[in-house]
Amino acid sequence: MASILRTGKLLRYFAGFTRNVLVSSVRENEASNLLTSAPCICGQFQSGFATNAAAKAELNLDKQIRRLDHDVRRIGRISRRDLEEILDEIRTHRTATSSQSLMVIRCCGNLVPEELPEVRTALVQEIWKTLNALNVPMDISHYNALLRVYLENEHPFAPTDFLAEIEAKGIEPNRVTYQRLIARYCQQGDIEGATRILEFMRGKSLPVNENVFNSLILGHSQANDLESAKGILAVMKQAGLEPSADTYTTLLCAFARHGDLAALQETLTECDQKEIILQDKDLLDTVYALAVNGNGDKVDELLAKLHISPGFNQDAVNVILRLVNKGHEDVGLQILRVMPRSNRVNGEPVDVGAFFIRQMVKANRPVEKILTICKTLQAEGLNPKALSIATEAGLTNGVVNNALPLLKEMKNAGLPIRQHYFWPLICSVESNQVLEIVRRMQQEFAVPPNSETIRDYVIPSLKEKNWERVITALRDAGVSNSTAVTSAVYAALVTHQIADAAKIMEQNRAYYVPVLFRQPLILALSHTNDFSAFIRCLRQIHEGLQQRPAGKEEEAEQGEAAAAAAATEKNIPDVVGSIVQEASNYFNRDRVATLEKILQGLVKQGLSISSARATQLSDQLGAEMTPKISELLGKLSSGELEPTALPSSGKRTLVSLSIDELERFITNVEAKGENANNIKRQLLSACFRSQNIEKTLQVMEKLETEKFQVPLGSHAQLVDLYTHHKRSSEALDVYTKLRAKEPTFQLDNLKTVHLADLLLQEERVEEAFKLLEENKKDAPISDTDGSFNYVSTVWRVLNAIAEAGQPEKLRRLFDALVAANYIVPTNVLLGPLIKVHLVKDDIPKAIETFEEICHTYKVTPWKNELSCRLIQKEDAINLQRLTDLSTGIHGEVNSLYDLVFSFVECGRVRQARKILETPGLRTRPQRISSACDRYRNEGLLQPLEGLVEATKDLGHIDRNKIYYTLLLSYDKADEAEKALGLWTKMQEETLLPTDAFLLKLAEILRRKNIDVPFVVPETQQQSRRSRAAQKQEQTQTETPKEQSSGKREQPAAKQETTPRPISHKSGFRKALLANDTDAAISHKQSLAATDKINILDTSRLIELLVRDDRLTEATKYVEEVLADGLHPQLKIFRFYLNKIAAAGDLETLAKIGKQLNEEQKRLVSFDNRFCHANIVAGKAEPFLKQLSAEIDTAKTPEEAAKQAEKFPRGGAVGILDKHPELLPQYQALAEKYAAHNQLGPMNVLWMHLISSGQEAASKEIWDKHLSQLPRLMFQRVLQTAREQQDEKLATSVISQLRDSKISEGAIGNAYSCLIDIQTTKGQHEKALDVLSNAVKDVSLENINRTALLRLKVAAEEKDLKFPYSIPEKKVSKADSSSSSSSSSDSDDDVSPKLPETVPPKPAN
Repeated sequence: MASILRTGKLLRYFAGFTRNVLVSSVRENEASNLLTSAPCICGQFQSGFATNAAAKAELNLDKQIRRLDHDVRRIGRISRRDLEEILDEIRTHRTATSSQSLMVIRCCGNLVPEELPEVRTALVQEIWKTLNALNVPMDISHYNALLRVYLENEHPFAPTDFLAEIEAKGIEPNRVTYQRLIARYCQQGDIEGATRILEFMRGKSLPVNENVFNSLILGHSQANDLESAKGILAVMKQAGLEPSADTYTTLLCAFARHGDLAALQETLTECDQKEIILQDKDLLDTVYALAVNGNGDKVDELLAKLHISPGFNQDAVNVILRLVNKGHEDVGLQILRVMPRSNRVNGEPVDVGAFFIRQMVKANRPVEKILTICKTLQAEGLNPKALSIATEAGLTNGVVNNALPLLKEMKNAGLPIRQHYFWPLICSVESNQVLEIVRRMQQEFAVPPNSETIRDYVIPSLKEKNWERVITALRDAGVSNSTAVTSAVYAALVTHQIADAAKIMEQNRAYYVPVLFRQPLILALSHTNDFSAFIRCLRQIHEGLQQRPAGKEEEAEQGEAAAAAAATEKNIPDVVGSIVQEASNYFNRDRVATLEKILQGLVKQGLSISSARATQLSDQLGAEMTPKISELLGKLSSGELEPTALPSSGKRTLVSLSIDELERFITNVEAKGENANNIKRQLLSACFRSQNIEKTLQVMEKLETEKFQVPLGSHAQLVDLYTHHKRSSEALDVYTKLRAKEPTFQLDNLKTVHLADLLLQEERVEEAFKLLEENKKDAPISDTDGSFNYVSTVWRVLNAIAEAGQPEKLRRLFDALVAANYIVPTNVLLGPLIKVHLVKDDIPKAIETFEEICHTYKVTPWKNELSCRLIQKEDAINLQRLTDLSTGIHGEVNSLYDLVFSFVECGRVRQARKILETPGLRTRPQRISSACDRYRNEGLLQPLEGLVEATKDLGHIDRNKIYYTLLLSYDKADEAEKALGLWTKMQEETLLPTDAFLLKLAEILRRKNIDVPFVVPETQQQSRRSRAAQKQEQTQTETPKEQSSGKREQPAAKQETTPRPISHKSGFRKALLANDTDAAISHKQSLAATDKINILDTSRLIELLVRDDRLTEATKYVEEVLADGLHPQLKIFRFYLNKIAAAGDLETLAKIGKQLNEEQKRLVSFDNRFCHANIVAGKAEPFLKQLSAEIDTAKTPEEAAKQAEKFPRGGAVGILDKHPELLPQYQALAEKYAAHNQLGPMNVLWMHLISSGQEAASKEIWDKHLSQLPRLMFQRVLQTAREQQDEKLATSVISQLRDSKISEGAIGNAYSCLIDIQTTKGQHEKALDVLSNAVKDVSLENINRTALLRLKVAAEEKDLKFPYSIPEKKVSKADSSSSSSSSSDSDDDVSPKLPETVPPKPAN
């Protein structure tokens, strides 16, 4: 009661203010909500395109803040990282405008829900401190924004102190200031304090609005006086204010804090009666208040009242993030369950909750709780990857206590644990904990760290300077010696400690992957000029080749990237020469002096290079060649040099001794009466290694006379030695004696294949096959046992026969090798079976063999070569057959990309582009990247140039990679002018070059003494130095910035430094950035005749005009662009054409259509848009007549196919939907197309008929035209069935598809649709019956897994038995060249790439 009286006491303050009250909308509060304020707050941040550094900094800051504002508008939240990046930008450039600083301050409250309130407060205080240090001008709005952030973060502060601080700085508080100070008092439940502020406001005659009353409701609630809180509503009415949704939300939150559900429900009822609409966000705020005040068990009733309106999910995400920070993830999970989920095309729901899982990890919630939530999400089908997401978050955040237990859970779940999972942990822990992570990798996860992990992450994190201690510590942690040593050497070279690297290498003999060590070794030399250490390192790399591990072991040791490179290196014997040539390329300024020192060192070491490499070096030097270098190259390539003896690090092993040394050793040992058998075995091995057959026979004969038991393995080696010297008769003789002596003896695979190959070369065919049969194995050799040498040997044997054009002999040998378990058929080994027919130009036989291999082995050998041959012969039928076979194995997407590359390699760019423009074709950036790298490595320029053309204006493809690879290829081909031409071409295409591209191009041009026509970007190191220099200059002197800017070696420095008025061109761009259409037009009209506006800026102007519905003006600029032979940016051009079509402006569209060629029309789907315009204009019937007249003019199949390509299928669907009375005319049109074997229009008609319930008519068309097609458009029909829950429609589709040639996957989609519909309707028994029928037509794998899961759950809830095992979810390897999604998707394409035709009739 006393509280109510106190509230009544306040009324006298409010009564006097009634005439001044701001009766503003609830949503237009003083907070200037970032989501609703207009115009865009970033509009005032625009700056001109000045060249000075300060302007650039401001522009960059503008861009970041604009992005911040965009995120706030789009999803209602931003990340802490975004704010920290902006703060770094402000600190770096020591500049920020008042408006920019205000925006940054405002963003540190609830807009960063992922962070705890205290973290957000610390961030805003750091920003405030920085802005003050930079003397950024700030007014009362900045202080009000700071107050708002403090309130949102519930940061404790004294309102009176805050007020005193403002007034001490001479800043006048405004009503917003007082309102927020009142809010602070009310947060504390201090009504008296709030009253004092109100007295201030009364004294200053400041108006009071709804926010003050809302704060008082909060204050009474915090003071545990709910009656007074509710009484505020009556006080508001007496003051002439009606309580709004915000007021009722505040009151609801007050009841929620105290768990008063009865009052809460009563208030909700009151809102309904008064038609006060509470938004989802209001109800979620109430849920939050319930949860954080210990009433989380009471949220169910509120959640049931949610409207789930547009934008709900983003509001829900923000509340869930805040709940997790407060430790109420169970309530967060309840909200997550009610969030609507979007569906993929196949009807499967999209995974949700990733943000929820990451936030729990970030908030360092207990691991047990995280695992419980993850299991719940997986069990309920909300996110099957929940555990992986949690583990990734733990690793990314470097939270060891969370990450390692989560990793263990992943391991227990059978998920693979990979090297790179541990990299963030290694980087985040203290240096003394790094090796503990390494130990746990091995002990707990059985993941031995490879060289990449050790060299790139462990060693840099150890911060140990003594390399011996580093290697010892790594060994103690369980790292293999070779990995520890090679990683330490790499780390030393990267830090330019080349002498230390040489010392480590000499003390520890190991295999140093040349391609991995080449670059750091050369860079270390360039920094130290220590040629002696360089030569010592090079010698150890050369010696290490003898200790190279094989196959998988090498891959595990070096890491995937290094192993891939090493695989290439294996075929390059001249490793020393390749490193020398690389050094020659690098030291292009002091090339002669550097080469002389390196070559002299190599001669002293007795190392050699190949003649080919010496020739390349000589050509490279050209006029720089000196007699000294020529002499040194001659010595190095003569083959006469022998490597000098290395300093011995200890006792020599028997393996390192020569034949003569071993013979002397045997003599000395036997003279002492000791057993020399082990040495004799080593002597035999040395003889075989030398491949000196006379010496080997001599030694074997001598040992046999000495009664030494020569092992059977040595006789087998003798067989191989005879084979090596092409003495097949002696080899067979030894083999026969061996078999007679030991009937069960078998040669190993490599020796058998060597000898069989020799016999086949000598046309002793039957003896060769007999040999293979006698030495056949019980089981095929496994991948792990099969060495590269063996597999490549078998391939060379098969390839030689293929190149000789002997298909029968080749097939017999291949079958024999497979039958006798010599090989496991792979893509590589199957290649010659295709090649042998291509050598004879027997395409039909090659296709037949290819198809057989596809069906038998599920691989596609020589597919690219075969595709290219078919493309060159323009054999479309076999090319389609080849693609279909590939699709069944690699999936449609990968197969289409393979076809793209084949077309490009054959110079058919247009066809390649048509495939890339296929609607719905998923992007495979790794496929394009791999193809670019392959073309570059093979020195192929034409395919790269073709890729540039084929991907033009395709926004979903990263073309920078293609351009950069082509630049590197031009560099390799010494085509500097073409390289420069790429830069020009990128400008034409409005493609922004990357810094790496510009840096490389500048390097090429300077090397060729060509002027660099652009500003070269700074490297990261140069940028750091520049900033450091600026800071030092600012602290030591007050020299004006204009003076320092003159030191930059850029063209801009040559210009005058005095300010110049902004040109109309700059003003035009500035107006575009500010979205000021009228100003932009004004500037454009004032441009001088010499000023040219690029197509990008003109496109932007057109976009602004279209958005403002100023289509006449937009059309004017479109026509200007088209008259110049250009067109606007594709996405903007399409946007413009859509608007014109929606307006039914046929005249404008027709005029534009005359200025476009067929390719341009296809790019913008012009025909579909023209059809839509006819519908809007009410001219659908004349348009159909026009189409009919056009197909009547087609006399040849080619002309008909061209008309079919132009046919507007999407538009035709619209005609039939909106004008069903035109059905007879459309059917007559479709019949005309069908007469030319073009069935696209008929397919559209069938979809319309079956969707509209005309089953008999659709069946007639189906039987007559479509039943034999292997591909069909029908996804739209299934979509209609799902939306309308139409069982009959889905059943009709199934009945017509069942007996067709459509793939099982497509039929499975139709069955999945019907099952989904029946499950949703609760008809579970009917759905089970449908499923039982479905599995008779298609395999269970082709039924949508989600549909099966839904049916299983629903059936089991009704105690019905679900008698099937749901197949495991298919995991597609993204961006892989060997797998993709099921090819069955192709049967459901909405827009096929090529017009369908009637299948050819079978021959009689």
